[in-house]
Order: sequence, then C-alpha cells, then structure tokens
Amino acid sequence: MTRRLALLAGALALVLAAAYLGVRSWRGRNVGPVERGFRVAQAHGCFTCHGPGGLKGYEDDGRVGSVPPFTADEVSAHAKTTDEIREWILDGMPRRLRNEPPEPGEPPVITMPAWRDVLTTRQVEDLVAYVVAVSDFGPAPEGQALAGRDAALTLGCFQCHGPQGRGNPPNPGSLKGYIPSWDGADFRELVKDDGELREWIRDGSPKRLREHRIAGYFIENQAVKMPAYHDRVKEEELQALAAYIRWVRKGS
Repeated sequence: MTRRLALLAGALALVLAAAYLGVRSWRGRNVGPVERGFRVAQAHGCFTCHGPGGLKGYEDDGRVGSVPPFTADEVSAHAKTTDEIREWILDGMPRRLRNEPPEPGEPPVITMPAWRDVLTTRQVEDLVAYVVAVSDFGPAPEGQALAGRDAALTLGCFQCHGPQGRGNPPNPGSLKGYIPSWDGADFRELVKDDGELREWIRDGSPKRLREHRIAGYFIENQAVKMPAYHDRVKEEELQALAAYIRWVRKGS
C-alpha cells in the first residue's frame, strides 16, 4: 500500500510539473522580439552603460569615451542600416567604421564590447528588434499613421505597451501574464476590428470580453488595467491610432 501511494504521488507530481511547464510555455509563447530583446539587454548588462531602457547613455569630456543612448538621433548617427546595428552588437563596431583611419589622440577608454561569442543568433536578432523599436529606427509612418504615433505618445500608450506598442511588459494577474503588444499574435484575439479598438480606448475593454466569464475575470483582476479615456480622446485621434496600429502590424 505504501509503495502504491508513493507511485501515485510520484505520478501526480509529474502531471502537475508537466501542467505547470505547459501553462508557462503557453503564456510565454507570444512574447514578441522587442520584449525579448529588452530582457536580453537587461540580463546581459546593456543598460549598465546605456542607462535604464538604453535611453540614458553617457557623455564625457573627450577623455573617457561616450556611450550613446538608443534614441532616434544617436542610433541614426552611429548606424546607417539594421545590419550595422547588428554589427555593433556582434563585433563592437560596424565594418564601415573599423575600416576608417583612427581619430587623432588617445583611444577612448570606454568601448562597446563584442557579443559574437556570447549571444545566440536569436538573442542578437531580438536585441536588434528592441533597438530598432525604442529608437524608431528606419522608415517612419506617414500621414494618418504618423498622427497616430503622435497621439500614442501624447496619451501615454507606449508607457504600458512598450516602444512602438510592440512590447510585452509583465502584468500580474492577467491571462497571459503580460500586456499584449499591438503587433503580436494575441492582438486579434482581443481586438476583432476597429470598433473593438474604439471600445478598448474609450471604455477600457470591449463588451464582448467584459461579458465573457473567463475573459471578464482576468480583465477585472489583472494588476495593470487598460484605462478608459472616454471623451478625452478625439474622434480623429481614434482613427489615427487605428491607422498607426495597422502600420505597426504591417511592419512586423
């Protein structure tokens, strides 16, 4: 009897462990490259030099060596293409700059480390995705989509949804454990059309999900809740936000 109970307990433990790993894998399955890149940067000390989120950097007086932040102006000044961003990460400097004659004077003390033998290919690509997103590197949106990006900045959307709306910051108590990105696979489960997007922005959630027994529970009990902007968002801003989200999803 004791042996049988021990076997049953062991089997139950295996089932519970498999269930835990399965749920954990399902919850993390749709975390996108921008959020993964942020986590890689955080885990490997990138923010130690580049500042919180990579947005601080360090400007010296010419003796030590500057560390640029991941802002639009700085990234564009140091990299002409995404391939050069990748070369900065892998080799500490793109080939174009390595082949230039050195500047006169003492070389800088602080230099970019080369991560080629440290990071996996996926980690490198995720880092590139994060730098591109947080710096708005590359082609900018135009027309109504550009107005939508400006509205998202003004309304604080990127504070929760991450750079370009492409992050997956943690959200305790939510179904997946994170705030869904605008370009992720979760988006269409949560936003069927522009009408539901309007409900999310104006009311904090769409009626379809609020009245769903399971979805409504998580909407109500998650730590970070979508704010209801009501009439504080103008009609033209709603349309522009929808256009910008379509631009983000098309680019991904």
